[in-house]
Amino acid sequence: MFKKFLAFVTATALAAGTCVFSAFAEATPAVATSGMCGENATWSFDEATGVLTISGTGDMYTSYTPVDKWGYYLFRNEIEEVVVEEGITSIAQCSFGPFDPYGVDSTRYPNLVRLTLSSTVKSIGDFAFYKTGLISIKFSDNIEKIGDEAFCQTALSGHLNLPLSLNNICQKAFAGTNITSLNLHEGMTLGGMAFTNCKLLKEVIIPVNLTYLTTGTGNMQRANAAFQGCIGLSKVTIKGGGLVNIPLSVDRENGLAQDMFMGCTSLKEVTIKADDISYVDTGTFDMTSNPTFYIYKGSTTEATLRDAGYLTDSNVVYIANKTVLEGAVMSAEDMDKSLYTSESVDTLNKAIEAGKAAIADEDASQADVDNAIKAIENAIDGLKYPPADYTAVDEAIAKVPADLSIYTDETAAAVTAAVESVDRTKDITDQVAVDGYAKAIEDAIAALELKTLLAISGTITAPGVDTEITVTVTNTDVEVIAEATATDGKYTVSDLEYGEYVIIVMAENCAPRSYDVTVADGDATIDAEIHLKGDINGDGEITTADVGIANSHAQEVSALEGYTFDVADVTGDGEVTTADVGAINSHAQSVSALW
Repeated sequence: MFKKFLAFVTATALAAGTCVFSAFAEATPAVATSGMCGENATWSFDEATGVLTISGTGDMYTSYTPVDKWGYYLFRNEIEEVVVEEGITSIAQCSFGPFDPYGVDSTRYPNLVRLTLSSTVKSIGDFAFYKTGLISIKFSDNIEKIGDEAFCQTALSGHLNLPLSLNNICQKAFAGTNITSLNLHEGMTLGGMAFTNCKLLKEVIIPVNLTYLTTGTGNMQRANAAFQGCIGLSKVTIKGGGLVNIPLSVDRENGLAQDMFMGCTSLKEVTIKADDISYVDTGTFDMTSNPTFYIYKGSTTEATLRDAGYLTDSNVVYIANKTVLEGAVMSAEDMDKSLYTSESVDTLNKAIEAGKAAIADEDASQADVDNAIKAIENAIDGLKYPPADYTAVDEAIAKVPADLSIYTDETAAAVTAAVESVDRTKDITDQVAVDGYAKAIEDAIAALELKTLLAISGTITAPGVDTEITVTVTNTDVEVIAEATATDGKYTVSDLEYGEYVIIVMAENCAPRSYDVTVADGDATIDAEIHLKGDINGDGEITTADVGIANSHAQEVSALEGYTFDVADVTGDGEVTTADVGAINSHAQSVSALW
């Protein structure tokens, strides 16, 4: 550009007959392709690519007059793309706009068609790209505000994707652009005439809870004609009302802005999926094309539209009110279903899917919708909790002693009561109570107290035995519990707990003898008898009579059993054979003693 300007000046001077070549060349400094555009922001222009890059941190300068003081202004006809890098937080007002936004009707950056914003940019100032050649823009997910007429009369086209972070669209921000669709979000604030004269816009969906401002820049005040003059707009869907600021600063909730669709002469279909619209101005809808209103019968919205004069008997179609169903589906989907049985959850999921189908079905009747709501309610009422886990309870019960009679009546009764208190009908919501059953049983078992310690006593008969006789007490696991020595054939083993025991009576040269005994309801008396090895008939002597008894067994004439067998097995090999018979006979004949 500057080379063209230099050639123009040189040619003019030559035509005037003035020799300026060397003087002009020496006096003209080089044109800077970079510079400052904020306290910590710089710009740089690549003449080869037409890309202007804004780098650094923080905001651009906020002053916008005169615009030609922006260093990159000299390249206004050559800039094709603006790239704003990470760190920059705002685009200044009029940074690419006109000299005077209120007077000059001219395009200053005609070839600027693309804009790339970093994720750090949160706001775009008033008139920032007014009347530039912008065709496309991608907003970051952090953009919060777009100023007055920031993109007014640009060439933006196609779908305008507005991120959820954007909460403030100021006056005429996108007026006069070529957008064909856009996505507004719940809670946004719209300045006056934000999308006016977007003549290619075909359909608009209005979310709930928008704020419609009337106060504009400076001292101007006007109704919020957000879509005024959108002559191609044929279909509008309204999901809910918003906050309307009307003249004299009166706020109306759940309303639609004044003059909102004024001049939308192609409007054919207005669907209002809200039953509580309470404010509509007489200029809100342009009735030139006699649009049809699709509304909920008997709703506040219907009454409001009738009072404003929009409804006649011929331009109203009643649609099924799906508001309650939509809420029911949303609530059902948000439920924590992990607590319930799979069968009951399956029933609920089927009801939810049926509800969604009814919502999506434009031909669904109110009866269809009401039935879908009822199905969801019934499915929720039918949700069942799985049974509680009784594993810990069963494990605790398995630890209860089989014989509680050996314990004091009070502590044994506590165990029994703890077991009998278990309610097997509890579900998972009462798991704490079920776990409490297990703990109560465990605690009762731990508190069991044995009855008073008892004793085992008795008389031991030992024919022919003149050595010391001992009594050993073991438990059923053959662990020695106590020992005692018989005196004058009497013994006593004291301080035994209730339970099952084995009494083993032993003496030198005798066959040991065992007795099973249960210590339960009182002291136990066990009389015992032991024999010398070989004294099978127990007469205190080892004689030929004993030899005969042993021989009868060895010859399989008469079998020995129990203790008599143990006495006859003098060899200790677990059998009574001729070897035992011979040993007993040798003792009886005084040939060879057994001990």
